[in-house]
Amino acid sequence: MPGHLRRRGKGWQARYPDPLRPGTAKIERTFRTKREAEDWLVQQQAAIIDGTHVSPRAAGRPFAEVVEAWRESWPGRLEPRTQLRYDQALRVHLLPELGGRKVGEITHETVQRHVNGLVRRGDLAPGTVRNVYAVLRTAMAYAVRMGLTRNNPCTSIDLPRPRRQEMLFLTADEVWAVAETIDPYYRVLAYVAAYTGLRAGELGALRREDIDLLRGTLTVRRALKDVNGQLVFGETKTHAHRTITLPRFLREMLSVHLTCPSPGGSGPEALVFTGKNGAPLRHNLLYNRYFKRAVRESLPPAKHRLRFHDLRHTCAALLIQQGAHPKLISARLGHSSVQITLDRYGHLFPSIEEALADALDAAFASAETAPPASPTVLTPAARSKS
Repeated sequence: MPGHLRRRGKGWQARYPDPLRPGTAKIERTFRTKREAEDWLVQQQAAIIDGTHVSPRAAGRPFAEVVEAWRESWPGRLEPRTQLRYDQALRVHLLPELGGRKVGEITHETVQRHVNGLVRRGDLAPGTVRNVYAVLRTAMAYAVRMGLTRNNPCTSIDLPRPRRQEMLFLTADEVWAVAETIDPYYRVLAYVAAYTGLRAGELGALRREDIDLLRGTLTVRRALKDVNGQLVFGETKTHAHRTITLPRFLREMLSVHLTCPSPGGSGPEALVFTGKNGAPLRHNLLYNRYFKRAVRESLPPAKHRLRFHDLRHTCAALLIQQGAHPKLISARLGHSSVQITLDRYGHLFPSIEEALADALDAAFASAETAPPASPTVLTPAARSKS
């Protein structure tokens, strides 16, 4: 890379052609000593060769401009609810302070100080702070891909420890109590939620064609999502389809449910579960008007905090109690990896280990009480053959 040094006042000016704007465009910088100017030229030449060069003009773009360019890539790639969440984090927590900053001047220290400021506010939950940080990290990753900055400064940031919301699990008897107490219109829905582990949005998006009663399977293909009060059908959380096998009692329940008159229709594309008016199921209405009341009336006070989502956790707990393999549980719940299943429900597996140890004790005890086998005596000839 041809570079040029020249005296400029009491310092030295280093110049080289802008690789992104061939021709007469130059990138220049002034240094106190000739040695500093020469070192800078060598660094820029090395960066151009290894592909990490960042033009000062590109690095000087405001963060707000980078965000606008990033937003253009959202449609068709991000789910509507994800777009809404990103936009809110940017508008409320990031752009007011960082929007005018040059993207090349957003450093690790800048990011850490911003996160610290969000924590000091005191009115944001740790999870909210972590979500805002995740949006900033993704935006800066876009800036790196666009060649506007060399490295993503959102690495090794100290974040507030998330508060783990306590999971509540129901026994099979408690599932029965809730399902038999809820409005009969939603009874089958409650059983299906607890024994398939489907997410609420996946239940709301189930169509009759997704259930094969002959084979006893249910296929999850889509999810129903509430975006600013508007119900939208979209991809599942992991953008993957999955088919699960139904227990016989659920097959029988669904067989009756699907043959009964439904305000949602009876064609193959009709929804399996709807509101009483036949419209797509609004989860908040179901939860506040019907589910919470059934929980209060059927369960002890200690479990009155039960959320509808805890029926999904209940399914996992029931499967673990039956000794199901973590990979099979992960596939049934639609986790993107078995590690997620182990992270969330790993604390339940020790009880299974204890049960296995008890089973081995029982096997050993039965062997102790069995009549001893007659010892086998081998002759020298037999021993040589063995």
